[in-house]
Amino acid sequence: MKTEVVVIGGGATGAGVFRDLALRGLEVVLLEKADLTSGTSGRNHGLLHSGARYAVYDPDSARECFQENALIKKIAAPCLEETGGFFLSLPEDPPEYADTLLRACHSLGIPAKEVAVADVLHQETKLSPRVKRAIWVPDASVDPFRLIRANIEAGENLGGRVFLHRQVVEIFTARGKVTGVKAIDPRTGEEFKIQCHFLINAAGVWAGEIARLAGINLGILFSKGSLVVFNQRLVNAVINRCRPPANGDIFVPHGPTLILGTTSQTVAQVDDPFPEIEEVDLLLGEGEKMIPQTKETRVIRAYAGIRPLLGAREAEREAGPETPNASEADGRRLSRDFLLVNHGAQDQLRGFFSICGGKLTTYRLMAEKTVDAVMDEIGRKESCRTAEIPLPFPWEYSFHALEKKLLKIAQIPSANVPQEIVCECELVSKKEILQEVGKLGIFSLKELQERTRAGMGPCQGGFCAPRLTALLLETGKITAAEALTILKNFLEERWKGIRPVLWGPQLREEQLIQALYTEFFNLDRF
Repeated sequence: MKTEVVVIGGGATGAGVFRDLALRGLEVVLLEKADLTSGTSGRNHGLLHSGARYAVYDPDSARECFQENALIKKIAAPCLEETGGFFLSLPEDPPEYADTLLRACHSLGIPAKEVAVADVLHQETKLSPRVKRAIWVPDASVDPFRLIRANIEAGENLGGRVFLHRQVVEIFTARGKVTGVKAIDPRTGEEFKIQCHFLINAAGVWAGEIARLAGINLGILFSKGSLVVFNQRLVNAVINRCRPPANGDIFVPHGPTLILGTTSQTVAQVDDPFPEIEEVDLLLGEGEKMIPQTKETRVIRAYAGIRPLLGAREAEREAGPETPNASEADGRRLSRDFLLVNHGAQDQLRGFFSICGGKLTTYRLMAEKTVDAVMDEIGRKESCRTAEIPLPFPWEYSFHALEKKLLKIAQIPSANVPQEIVCECELVSKKEILQEVGKLGIFSLKELQERTRAGMGPCQGGFCAPRLTALLLETGKITAAEALTILKNFLEERWKGIRPVLWGPQLREEQLIQALYTEFFNLDRF
């Protein structure tokens, strides 16, 4: 196979680069070693940053977040909720930090403003009455799964090609220039070779591994962040602690659930991260200081993601003299900015680019800068249009529109079978599922879940997973022999997030779910 550009990585950055290249008329192929959003892009807060969190310590990242926040609200409105956000000061927080934050935001043009605590407590009744000061910022929540898939679909509509389960294992070069790659299907070992003129390494936490295939070292520090999900949406705005960034200081309402995070721990292992029970306890202890009711609210899942941060060589300097070993630093003070490397200029390997770091909020900007560099190398003048052209979404898709869905369901005759509700938690209908099933290339419940949000509510797919499997079977997408394996794989992955939070009502629900699956599906014998 031949193409102009190969993009490695199916996360937010890779998807953004893929779309931008296609919009500028280049022939492009994207390779992802697993499923889309299988890395950090699928393990985050779902927060569209206003930039305020970084305004004091990382102003460049803050400025980029604020600018991209406004653009994404225009081009991807259906997959986000403009919740707004508050930074809240508690008595034990540094008393001067609120004023420092306001000055930093104003210097960057971020429209932060102090509001009356009484008004905030009236709006968000579950907040602690101990709040001393409150600052409003334009935060929002975003569905990262839909955002990324919209970028992929936009690129495919323009002729771009995507191949999942293709792990790059070799980079071909000749006379100091990239000429192609070899990938394998990790499931079968099948080889897959592509000739190309340009190679873009957007592999996130695995970017260092890809660079090493070309004999290049990238200085990246890995920071693990753990988060927990509550089964109730206790607040409707993003809630930040008004202090220097620390553990358990952000709540993000996400659909009918609430996400609390995050921790920060420097790690060496990037594959299959998981939250420790101690991290869950730490998050809950910090979270209840802002929202006391979280102490009695059921936690339905915990998960962890790895942040690829810049400056592994600078970690000691950033950690300061009291932290002589860089591995002891938690990574919070390293930049959330991104790094674009032209390996032709830096490492004498023309046609090879790496894009690292950044955040979900800045994915579009990272893609724009990367494709600009490629266009300069080609010698073509073609402006970026990703900030102007809206992303494609199904006409009836809307993130967290449960009220609209309820009203719509109430108007539909019960005899209309396609409107049968498959996922009660997220009110996902059979019609929505069937629409997305037709687009699936890889038939997994994870892919269906991330396209429709079925199984992302309070039961985390415990009750709707068999229905989703049955629909894949009924539509001929999978065979009867494959059905139980697909269901079991989904449940095993689900279990990783359930296990760290098994107590109280969550434990009782899991006992019920286990009984259903063992008695009706005999999964304990399969």
